Amino acid sequence: MKLLPNNPSHSGYKVTAAILLFLSVTSPITLAAKPKDDPCAAIAGQSIASFTEAKACLEHFPFDQTIADQTIDTIRSVTKDLYVFNEIAASPPRVDGLSVVPVNISYGLDVIKQEKWKSDRAFQDAVALLLDKVQDAHLVYAPFCYRQFIFWQPIQLNSLIRNRRLVVNVAYVKNDIWPDAKESWTGCEVTHIDDREAIDMVVDYAVNNNGESKDVNTCYNNIMNTKSYFHGWDDGADDLGYHRFLPAQETHAYTLRCPKKGSQPIDEQYDPPFTVKVPWVAQVPQGFSDADSYWQSYCQSAYQSNNNGPNFGKRNGAVWSEETSNELKRIHEGQAFDLSPSSYASGNSNAAGEAKGGRYMEFIELDNKVGVIDIQSFSVDMQDRGEFASNFTQGLETFEKNGIEKIILDLSQNGGGDACAGEYIINSFFGSTPDYQSDVKYTPFMERVIQKAYKDKATKWYDYRSEADPTKISADWYTNTVTYKRGKEDVKFSQPITLSCDGWDSGVHKQYKNDRWKPSDLLILSDGRCGSTCAIVASRLRLSHQVPALGFGGIRGNRMQYASFPGGESERLSGFLMDLQSLGLENDPEAPLPFPERADMGWTFREMYGPMENKKGQGDERHLLEYSVNYADCRLYFDDDNADDVQALWKQVAKIILDGECPLLAKE
Repeated sequence: MKLLPNNPSHSGYKVTAAILLFLSVTSPITLAAKPKDDPCAAIAGQSIASFTEAKACLEHFPFDQTIADQTIDTIRSVTKDLYVFNEIAASPPRVDGLSVVPVNISYGLDVIKQEKWKSDRAFQDAVALLLDKVQDAHLVYAPFCYRQFIFWQPIQLNSLIRNRRLVVNVAYVKNDIWPDAKESWTGCEVTHIDDREAIDMVVDYAVNNNGESKDVNTCYNNIMNTKSYFHGWDDGADDLGYHRFLPAQETHAYTLRCPKKGSQPIDEQYDPPFTVKVPWVAQVPQGFSDADSYWQSYCQSAYQSNNNGPNFGKRNGAVWSEETSNELKRIHEGQAFDLSPSSYASGNSNAAGEAKGGRYMEFIELDNKVGVIDIQSFSVDMQDRGEFASNFTQGLETFEKNGIEKIILDLSQNGGGDACAGEYIINSFFGSTPDYQSDVKYTPFMERVIQKAYKDKATKWYDYRSEADPTKISADWYTNTVTYKRGKEDVKFSQPITLSCDGWDSGVHKQYKNDRWKPSDLLILSDGRCGSTCAIVASRLRLSHQVPALGFGGIRGNRMQYASFPGGESERLSGFLMDLQSLGLENDPEAPLPFPERADMGWTFREMYGPMENKKGQGDERHLLEYSVNYADCRLYFDDDNADDVQALWKQVAKIILDGECPLLAKE
């Protein structure tokens, strides 16, 4: 068992001791044979089920040591050979302002492997939790078998400032899944949750149960809800009121105090407080009729089906079938879930001005010569690259034509995506600028992959070039290694590299050339949930081009960062295995095997450094963006006016930028 140590840097809030492997373990159970004993059949076809009913179905599948061993072997292979932060995660640097605890992934896998779990679900969730504790949102294990139900709390919470106090508030209720939930509870203050002060409980949960960021304010924002401000960040892992995994307990007790009739919450005139016990309610997937069909629909992998028997998990004789390839493709394209959280859909985005730009971004003109570019995602499909660039250019041209003087770049809840899409946006404002230095972890296996990619001129690995000579088309950048200290170990890395966007740029016919807006005319707006490519874009705009950044939400009194997990670049096992197959390397003796159950895994493979003077810090882990603190220059909080109205929030931010109330912080 591994405990989280206390962290004194959270301004009065401590990281409480949290058990890493929290799931109970006993002897394996056997699968019930009789239909009347089939808990999945009991709820098949229902739209909702109770916590107990859903749990019985998910816990019905027995722990299988062979499946567990192969799952652990694949995860160990990826983290040891491909995950760029594996060694530093085990012994991270101490950085004021970051919530970071040591996680030795290999040791954690050893502990998990030695246990005899009471169910397959318990084992799978233990593995997912281990990786979550690294607090790198790129590093994730998703066992789709146990992510098909959606668990809701009928009371959905947000957090806001009310009369100078940070309070937990009922944002809305879901009486469609629990009729006892009352609309009149909306706007009530939650004073206690499970007999604890509500704020203390929420902060503790954010610190100990959210792996999205090393910044506690971002974690705090990530577990709370704002109904109309959702761009589709559907990880379903850590939200207080919405899970894709089985919650830890059946009910929560909320103590509410509600405004007296005729008064508003801000008046703080309350009726007597009362406590209500609220259950978790499960939305039931619809693609099964009993336990066997549930397993076949959501759990059993094509690779397992084609390789079942004594040689399962052994590379020699393994069959890589067309079914395996098709399944990986479906997983990679996001076709793994039966249900989606449709009730999270955003409200009317045009309420404060005309919105243009398509599904990746919106351009909104406010009524005071301030424009908003709401960049919702950088995950641009290959066929949409030209449209993405054209919409961005047309949006800026329209802003210029209509006399927009200030621009808010809203990067909130943007999980990242295509690095070249981010590069395009930076270059549109400031011309071609040098990328931040980055490199890739070296292994002999990856040398074979990259050498073959250059030989075949195929896959993403062919797009990387040496930073010293970007015109040279060669894998020398990978084979000529350097060694850096990471944590307590010496680790081999590639030479510094840059990503070629030639293929991306070929579909772009026109690049906007900005001669109207200075850095001080722009303002980054972020709730901290600006991750991956988004985090790198925000960091480059702020650190290299001095565009000020405003952070909103979070814990009052705690300084906030404007970006999360800016590790560099990530990969998913489904996509990586498809690349190996296209290169003819799927049976390489050191290649990770597909998971024996339907699952996927993500990890960071390219590390990124912050700006360095004359590259003096090259290779120094203290300059890695993933382990750096970059605070927002100014701060705004949710309140009763803006918490459920993004247009009201944008208008508040517009006043800040017009009044010059977000000056750049001095470099610390």
